[in-house]
Formats: sequence, C-alpha cells, structure tokens
Amino acid sequence: MKTKFVIIGSGNIANTYCSAIEKIDDAEVIAIVSNKLNKPVDFGHLPSYHSLNDIDLEFDAVIVCTPNGYHHVSAIEAAKLGKHVLCEKPIDISLESIDRMIESCKKNKVKLGVAYQRRYSSDNPIVRKLIDENKLGKIFSVDLSVKNYRDDAYYNSAAYRGTYKIDGGGPFIQQASHYIDLYYWYFGKPGKLVSKLATFVHDIEVEDHGAVICVHDSGMIGTITASTATKPGFPAKLEIYSDKGYIIIENDVITQWKMEGMENPSLQGSTRNMHTGSSSAFVNDTANHEFIINDFIEAIASGKDPLVTGESARNATEIILDIYKNQF
Repeated sequence: MKTKFVIIGSGNIANTYCSAIEKIDDAEVIAIVSNKLNKPVDFGHLPSYHSLNDIDLEFDAVIVCTPNGYHHVSAIEAAKLGKHVLCEKPIDISLESIDRMIESCKKNKVKLGVAYQRRYSSDNPIVRKLIDENKLGKIFSVDLSVKNYRDDAYYNSAAYRGTYKIDGGGPFIQQASHYIDLYYWYFGKPGKLVSKLATFVHDIEVEDHGAVICVHDSGMIGTITASTATKPGFPAKLEIYSDKGYIIIENDVITQWKMEGMENPSLQGSTRNMHTGSSSAFVNDTANHEFIINDFIEAIASGKDPLVTGESARNATEIILDIYKNQF
C-alpha cells in the first residue's frame, strides 16, 4: 500500500519533493496545500487546497515546505489531524515553536521527521562512525565553510526572503543549516561561541556573511563561516584536524585524507552528493530527498523513529540562534 503525502507549500523545494516521490514506488503525492492555490512548477496536475482541513481525500502524512517561520503552524495543524509530519530544514526558527511542534506530534502519536539528509550523504556517515569509535584520535580543530552565492533575484523572489521574522536570518539558518546540523551531529554543541555577522552585497535586513568561533568542552576549537555573498559560490567544506592527521570533506566527499595507520575510507562515486547549493537553490538530483523520504515511510510502517527526529533537529537551530545572539 502506498504512503500518501500532501505537500504543504508550492515553491522550489516542494517541486523537489514531488519529483523525489515520483521515483518511490510505495509513495505518492495526492495534493498540494497553498494559500494562493499555487502548485509546484512541474506538477500542475495535482489538486490544490487552501488548507489541510479542506482536503476531501485520504492521506497519511504531510511534507512541510513553507517558509521557515511557518513550519510549526503546518506541523501542528497536521498533527491534530493525526497525520505524520516530515519537515524541511530548519525545523523552525525559534525554540518555543519547535517545542510546540514536538509536543503536538507526541500528543497526537504521529511521527515528526526533519530533512537533514546530509547526515547520510556520501562519506558523512563514515566520518561519524570513525568519530564515534575514536579512530581519528584527539580532534582539536574543525573548520566549516559554507560559502554560497545568491543573487538579488533570489532575495527579491519572495517578500519573506532575507527577513528575521520569517526566514529567521540569513545564510546561517538558511543555506548553512544542513552543515551546522552535520557539525552538531559530529561534535555536539559548543560550550560557548562568539560571532561576527554583517551584510555586504545584498539589500536585506539579515546577514549575508559571517564567521563564528566555537569552543567545546573537550577543548576543541571550531570555526564556522557562512555566506551568500561569496561569488560564484563554493562547495561546502569541512576540515578536521587531530593528533593523528587531517580530513577534508567537500560536498560530503572526503577529498583529502591523511590519518596515521588508516587508508582513506571514502565511497567516491556515491550519487548522494550531487547538489552543492553553492550558487543556486534549485535541486536537480533528488537522491538525498528520496533517501530521507524512504526512511520516513519506514518509520511510519515500523513505528521506529525517523533518522532525524524533531528533538535532534532542534539542536541545529539552537546553535544558530546562539550564533545570532552572541555577536560582538
């Protein structure tokens, strides 16, 4: 039996989810929810409704593709209807809203998953396993760089883009959110951090470039740079340095490796690393999304937790909010 999804939202990312679900045999999209009754660009044949309450079709779950600050609204509405919730990243832009989402899904006994699929892309899970097994030695330095570029047309494409109220901020909560989640998944939350953010090339109220220094309880020092001002846009890069050597990961693939007594374990050639997002929000390759949707379907069927729960995804937003709060 197919899992029937309703997509809430009609923008570019909604189109990506519709395209991904087309490739999954045991899933289908049966409707779109849009305030203006819009539809994803390639899926005009789907029925569109103003709200979930208007839908007169049977469905099992929703995928929340609305702007960041509205995620909790759709998630809570779906949970009250007894529908499972898969939410696009970030889970939301305030801890209060996130906690309301988590509580509502628990209360109504539905699954809440979040699309932080980069955790399971290409070489990323291999690195997590090596860290968990302490095979990389004492890690003392980590540098994360998410240097994207977005042109003015991107920020002008919708009134909410580049705003604190709805987007929640600039590249740290938008473009870099996936990799800040990955940073958390590897190393946990920093004990303290300090940031410097600024707006250089766009006419927006939020930052378009910034840098962070993180200090962890282990003594590890991390840096995070995020930008939508760095032309032409570069693949995300994570550098890990330890007393045994170093690893450099670009777009989820280990591109440089020198660890004492260990060969490079990279799975070069994986198809789950195609979309860099460095210069465009448009996603051509849907393999990452297929992966996270298939896991969510399995969670519904088996009763287990999705790979990325609401509680786990909350941590990335907490780090990002700390970045915005602790500016000098």
